[in-house]
Amino acid sequence: MNSWVPMSEELVKEGLQLVLDPVNYPVLVMCTSGIHQTGTFVGCLRKLQRWNFNAIIVEYRAFAGSKSRYMNEQFIELFDTDLVTLPKSLPAWFTYNLQLLVRPKQLFFK
Repeated sequence: MNSWVPMSEELVKEGLQLVLDPVNYPVLVMCTSGIHQTGTFVGCLRKLQRWNFNAIIVEYRAFAGSKSRYMNEQFIELFDTDLVTLPKSLPAWFTYNLQLLVRPKQLFFK
């Protein structure tokens, strides 16, 4: 029996919008095994945070271990971050990450 159920972009989009809105805190992100859906969701979050794709996959595989799935990696790669509507007030951990991406450019292009 194949237990793999594909995730929908709509479900991930809604989940990301919920997690990125501090009004909803505290938030717990989990699935039954803590590997497949959660790992895919966090991978899409990392993509939204503008992580390098290779870094996203390294993190996904580190937590999924031998249970990593190519289809989940492909879902992350193809996930359209433009679908996500960011809330007006973003959490500090999210904005801090984005600032880290801007700082190196400011150092070299003054």
